[in-house]
Amino acid sequence: MKIDWAKIGIRDLSGLICEILRKKGIDATLVGGACISIYSDNRYISGDLDFITYSSTKEIEEIFTPLGFLRKSRRHFEHPECRFFIEFPAPPIAIGNELIKDYQSIKTKFGIIRMLTPTDCVRDRLAAYFFWGDMQSLEQALMVANRQNINIEVIKKWALKEGASKELNKFLSKLKKTKTSSQLQTT
Repeated sequence: MKIDWAKIGIRDLSGLICEILRKKGIDATLVGGACISIYSDNRYISGDLDFITYSSTKEIEEIFTPLGFLRKSRRHFEHPECRFFIEFPAPPIAIGNELIKDYQSIKTKFGIIRMLTPTDCVRDRLAAYFFWGDMQSLEQALMVANRQNINIEVIKKWALKEGASKELNKFLSKLKKTKTSSQLQTT
C-alpha cells in the first residue's frame, strides 16, 4: 500500500506505526498529545506521536529508515513529507506514581492502535495540571472527558493518592458544567 505521507492523518498514522512495529514483533503504545487528538476528534492537534516501547533506538531506526524517516535525535524521527514527527520516550508507561497496564485498541484502515484508555489519557493530562499547573493540560483533559466515556471514580482515587484534591475539584467543577452525570462511569 502506498502511503501519502503529506496527507495521512494522526489516527491513520498511529495505526500504521503500530502495525509496522507489530509485524516486527514490537509492542508499542501511543501516549501523549496524539491520544488527545484522537479522543477529542481533533479539537486538539498534536504535532507528534509518542510511542512507548522497550525496543532499542537502533531497532526502531532500522525499521523506519527504509520508510523515509530520519532520526533527528536520540529517539526522535521525522519524515520529510509528513507533518507529524514520531518520538519514542523511554519506558515504562506511568501516570504519576502508577504504572499503566491496561490499554485501548482502536482499529484504523492501516492497523490497530494500542493506546492509553480515555480514563488514563485524562489522568495523564491531569498529572501535568496537578504537578506543574499546566492549564493547557487541564483543557485537554476536559476535551477528552467531554467526548469519551471515562471512569471518574478511578480518576478521583488516583488524584487523592497523588495529593491533588484541590486541583481535582477544579477539574470536576469544570467537567460538571459540560457533561451530564449519566455520561460518567462510576465503577
